[in-house]
Amino acid sequence: MDTSWTMTALPSPAENERLMPSALGYYAEGVSRGKEGRHDEALALFTLALALNPVLAIAWAGRGFALGKLGRYQEEIECCDQALHIDPVCIEALNYKAFALGKLGLFEEKIACCDQTLSLDPENASAWNNKGVALGMLGRYEAEIRCCERAIRLRRRYLSAWVNKGYALGKLKRFDEEISCYDRALKIYPFYFSALHKKGVAYINQKKYREALDALEGALAVNPHHPQGLYRKGLALSKLGMHEEAVVCLRAALSLDLTMADAWVVLSNSCFALGHLEESAHAFDQAYYIDAHDVREGIVKGLAFFKAKRFEDGLHCISEVLGILRR
Repeated sequence: MDTSWTMTALPSPAENERLMPSALGYYAEGVSRGKEGRHDEALALFTLALALNPVLAIAWAGRGFALGKLGRYQEEIECCDQALHIDPVCIEALNYKAFALGKLGLFEEKIACCDQTLSLDPENASAWNNKGVALGMLGRYEAEIRCCERAIRLRRRYLSAWVNKGYALGKLKRFDEEISCYDRALKIYPFYFSALHKKGVAYINQKKYREALDALEGALAVNPHHPQGLYRKGLALSKLGMHEEAVVCLRAALSLDLTMADAWVVLSNSCFALGHLEESAHAFDQAYYIDAHDVREGIVKGLAFFKAKRFEDGLHCISEVLGILRR
């Protein structure tokens, strides 16, 4: 991250007071643009705020948040660290840093970051939810459920926490409880894509493909171009023997994301059932090549984690490899 422009001398206390309203004005406008999803513009505004006042911690945190929304997670962490250097109790920076660490697969570090937040603010619902997500990614689903429940006690209408609790219950094969969590989220907001999509997946895991289809069609009504949603719908159609409809759906999914090996496998099966043998063989080959690459990458990454003595992250990688091999 180029921070050469921050190397100017810090303003004096009197000058800092004079500059603050203008810097805060840029910061407030950046927050407003971010809420509208205009993250490039938000990033520019936070940068302007920091050009005027390089020690405005909340602007560093905001800049980090905008970078994260643009997929620049390492830079997000650097900005959050700068905010925390200025203000060690900047809760926003800790929460944003935890999010970025999770996106980079650094789940143990994410948990530590959440714990730091909770040591400062034990009733921070976002930190409890974020910690739960990291624990779940490490396979610690009972602990994830406890964290999500804590978040929900603090914020009853916390959609993400309801969905994350449901996800953890599903991993423990407690599917009815899982679906109940998604229904609670949908009672709060009926068009919540994540709850609709995961509800469809839960029904697939129970082999209730008609119910899955209903939930997934609801999800795709909200977001018709979601690759995983289209794949899951194609899977449900294939399981119901509706292979022509499944092929259409799976082709649409793969037109958006060619890297979904599972979608290639289901497409291969449905094409075979329809007698489209050449396309079936092609789809199978695509799945094989993706799986081979993912297995190699997962083993290398897992071994690197073990070498660094990050055993839980290493086990997470190896478990993903085993999941591919069991397909």
